[in-house]
Amino acid sequence: MRQIYFASTLLAFSVVLPARAQAPSAPPFQFTAIDEKLLADTNELDQQLEKKGLVYHDPQVETYLARVAQQLLGEAPPPEKVAFKFRVARDPMVNAFALPNGSIYVNSGLLAVMTDEAELASILAHEITHVTNRHTYLQNRNLRKKVVTLNVISLVGAAGGYFPYGSVFGIALRSAAAASEVLLVATIFGYSQEMEREADSAGFNRMVQANYDGEAMVHAFEHLDEKLEFEPVEPFWRTHPKLQDRIAMAKAMARVERAGKPREVNETEYLAAVAPVIRYNSIADLDSRRARTAIARMQRLINWEPGNATDQTLLADGYRSLSAKPPHPDTEELSDRGQSLDRKRMLKLTADEEQQQLLRTPQGKAALENNRAKAESLYRETISQTPEFPDAHRGLGMLYQEQARYPEAAREYREYLRLAPADAPDRLRIERRLASASGAASGGTETK
Repeated sequence: MRQIYFASTLLAFSVVLPARAQAPSAPPFQFTAIDEKLLADTNELDQQLEKKGLVYHDPQVETYLARVAQQLLGEAPPPEKVAFKFRVARDPMVNAFALPNGSIYVNSGLLAVMTDEAELASILAHEITHVTNRHTYLQNRNLRKKVVTLNVISLVGAAGGYFPYGSVFGIALRSAAAASEVLLVATIFGYSQEMEREADSAGFNRMVQANYDGEAMVHAFEHLDEKLEFEPVEPFWRTHPKLQDRIAMAKAMARVERAGKPREVNETEYLAAVAPVIRYNSIADLDSRRARTAIARMQRLINWEPGNATDQTLLADGYRSLSAKPPHPDTEELSDRGQSLDRKRMLKLTADEEQQQLLRTPQGKAALENNRAKAESLYRETISQTPEFPDAHRGLGMLYQEQARYPEAAREYREYLRLAPADAPDRLRIERRLASASGAASGGTETK
């Protein structure tokens, strides 16, 4: 499983596109002062993401996402006060959300679990419906009469303490919470059941009209039922039993109506378009104590493109970061009791404390040995294939230092510093590691 918090990057792009018009029979939406205030808050949220450096523009992803979105939007003009912008949030949380001004965000974590263009289209079509049907405005009017947001905000605050400094997990949730209570609720926990059913149904029709196979919506929802990691807060897209209900509904719609001859899509084309985002997401997962997820994502890229030095090094980093945790949850860990224990451990213990607890068991000691052996093998294989790739030397040096193999660690750090750019952001950190390993190798005490 997966989920939440803050750092300093959000992979995003903006393209203004036309949208399908609302149904002719729908009465015009009448903006009130309350709606105008929400729109202003939404525009401010977008601006703050830009100002704070939380938006990263990737031409390859921009082009791909724009093409998929255009297929869904058609040629009709957008609703009043809507300018569609499709953005990819650098956030490992598996989530997507729409803002009432037309900004639609797909988290990198969600892109990493989709397998083809049609599945992505089903997510975008769902979110487009939230915008065209004015769901955020309508929910805002309704929530003003309730106090439910207080519980949500408390939950978000409690979960925030789980993630270490520098983690981008849940950045969208943190940003939405700072902007508006209703945006927080809408972006993470979804809308009313009626609105969500409407978004699924209308989104399904939109994707079929765009010549995508409706069965892809079923597959997209099924991919979201992955159970690899602990999540302190689950967004709407991952919540049970809602997810199971949505899968059943999507299957029923697919049985009734599917595109006559849907456009051909495949995983190879999808990965070729979004691989940079998946690589970023794996780094973000590693920074958020989510090594299992990072390993799964990088193994997928390696299966698609064997021999890629960056992917192999990130996979090795994942095994090294796992330490005493097995790469896959066992049956006990997947049970309700196991998930409850995992939740308590992750919320109460730091990463180091968790590893020490695991190392008290024979299973933890065996996992540590196996993970380190796998990491070393991958680092060495990468160096053998691409000797001038600096990141593999850095990772191998860290692994050796963790094993108290100080002369070998110092050698790999020196090689990294020789090969890395002069302005590498971690150069000073590796120089300090080199000094520490060198001191320990010469008989001194390793400095931390």
